[in-house]
Amino acid sequence: MLSHEDNELLTRVGPATPMGNLLRCFWLPFAHASELPSVDGDPLRVRLLGEDLVAFRDTTGRVGLLAANCPHRGASLFSDATGKPASAACTTAGSSILPVPVSDSAVHCVAT
Repeated sequence: MLSHEDNELLTRVGPATPMGNLLRCFWLPFAHASELPSVDGDPLRVRLLGEDLVAFRDTTGRVGLLAANCPHRGASLFSDATGKPASAACTTAGSSILPVPVSDSAVHCVAT
């Protein structure tokens, strides 16, 4: 039987936890392709390893998965104040967030 400390070590997967750091080294399926939004459709809320994310498809059909908040000002990329889905854009900063190929680790922000 596991001790309480070992159980905590193995089951906590949030950011900056040992098991969370390990699991982030691997690809983790989070949705079937048919569950993802259509091109330029409403983004999908995703909670993975204790982090809130936004999944979307851009105009070219590329899939993007980003943190749910703008990296500049922390505004929600998912919705406005009414909770209605928006695009992967930060209305506060006035930027659109573009997905990048999986081989590229950067996130590109462009003025709208």
